[in-house]
Amino acid sequence: MAHQSWFWVVASFSFLIWSEAVGGEFYSSVDRMQDLAQVEQELLNATRLYLEQQQQQLELYIRYVEQIKEEHEWAMEQAHLDEYLGHPLHAFRLIKRLVQDWDAVVFEPIVANEPKEEFRQFLEAVTTDLGYPNHLELQGAVKGLARLQNVYNLSTSHLAEGEIGGYIYDSVLEWRECYEIGVQLFDLGDYRRSLEWLQEAFTLLRRNPEEDEEQHARYMSDIREYAALANFEVGNPKKAENLLNRILEPLPNHTAQQTLKYLENREPGKNLKEKTHSWSANYTRLCQGRRLSEESTGHPLKCFLDGKRHAYYTLAPLQVEPVHLDPDINVYHGMLNSEQILSIFEEADKLEMIRSAVAGTEGARTVKDLRVSQQTWLNYTSPVMGSISRIIQFVSGLDIAGAEWMQVANYGVGGQYEPHPDYFEVNLPKDFLGDRISTSMFYLSDVEQGGYTVFTKLNLFLPPVKGALVMWHNLHRSLDVDVRTLHAGCPVIVGSKRIGNIWMHSGYQEFRRPCNLTSDSYKSLAYRDSV
Repeated sequence: MAHQSWFWVVASFSFLIWSEAVGGEFYSSVDRMQDLAQVEQELLNATRLYLEQQQQQLELYIRYVEQIKEEHEWAMEQAHLDEYLGHPLHAFRLIKRLVQDWDAVVFEPIVANEPKEEFRQFLEAVTTDLGYPNHLELQGAVKGLARLQNVYNLSTSHLAEGEIGGYIYDSVLEWRECYEIGVQLFDLGDYRRSLEWLQEAFTLLRRNPEEDEEQHARYMSDIREYAALANFEVGNPKKAENLLNRILEPLPNHTAQQTLKYLENREPGKNLKEKTHSWSANYTRLCQGRRLSEESTGHPLKCFLDGKRHAYYTLAPLQVEPVHLDPDINVYHGMLNSEQILSIFEEADKLEMIRSAVAGTEGARTVKDLRVSQQTWLNYTSPVMGSISRIIQFVSGLDIAGAEWMQVANYGVGGQYEPHPDYFEVNLPKDFLGDRISTSMFYLSDVEQGGYTVFTKLNLFLPPVKGALVMWHNLHRSLDVDVRTLHAGCPVIVGSKRIGNIWMHSGYQEFRRPCNLTSDSYKSLAYRDSV
């Protein structure tokens, strides 16, 4: 009993640790996925303890039964049963066993099964209090894998074998996992990609057949049936029919019979190409680290040290990497050290991370797959955030009074933010005094693969560099929006991408960045309809 109580105390302590992390959307943040890893570790520990307790109880039952068995065997060897029971002590022991021992040692523990009840309570607490992942979480992770394939041209077979972006990892997928991905993609309506994963599952299963031939045949039939449905949806009804007939030849009573009748009464899907956005080609190219060829301007951009921006940088000049001129986009390296970044994470951990949303009409914000990450907001009251506010003021020359709180974001499985502007232009939130005049984005982590920041209209990509700051203006000096600043956060292939965004508003910058006498918005007109 003491052991069981200790088990429940450990479980309760774990609940207190994670009580603030209740909620879904685990797949949209690697940090939240770490919470899931802790949950699974607790499940592993609790299950192991439960099995050990059950094993101990089972061994007790076995010892007791063996003891009674030996008593009976001895009685039959020494004398007849009536002579054995004629002895008063033997008779007493038999009655005592039936009145007390069997109940106390076997029946009551089996019926009560306290370890089982405590384990049930633990599972109930995990699934309700900790925001246990559901079917939508699985679909979100699968969509992330498909997104990586679409953007980085990753083949299904290479991905299943653990080869990602030219690197080979230890993690490989079994046929069951490939089959599950195919099924989920089918349910999501991505029939072409579903077929690729179903084919991979079929290949792996055929290469490593199940020991049970009947089970193996059933699994092969299940894959063929889903592949038939997917083929029908992409406009290949004949192939769908052939696949179903191959199932029915050896198994005439298989459910494929009903599937075949169902498809006979439906119109097959149309073999249409997927719709793509005008920016799609540039987006995927830049995310892969490839630029379009450009004519040389004759003035190559060079890194330099800037000690004149502000007196604060006189002794330790800014390390400036200009990556684009007109509009000016600069990367400032070494702006935050690891200790400062850790302090930012500690501040963020005190708050609840929520799924990132996108702006809609009339200031409404909605969750969409074009932005897959989680975020929280930090004010400038803590020491580390106070130092960051000074950095932004000194580097940008703008007034921090016109700044939103720092948005700390973390990207999850295939996490991304499709091409978007940071300015609002219309439907400006009521609490904004002016539009977002500038963006200051800190990279708070390196990323092993992927996760570039790309500017689709400027033929520019930037790999994340921990501690660096990227800064640009979203508005012209005339305060017209600069459409050339359309940018995106590419999907993270491997690793965790963490950033901190600070947006300054134009309403406080009249004397910091005054308007010119003539409008300069003409500079971006040629880009408005370009890709």
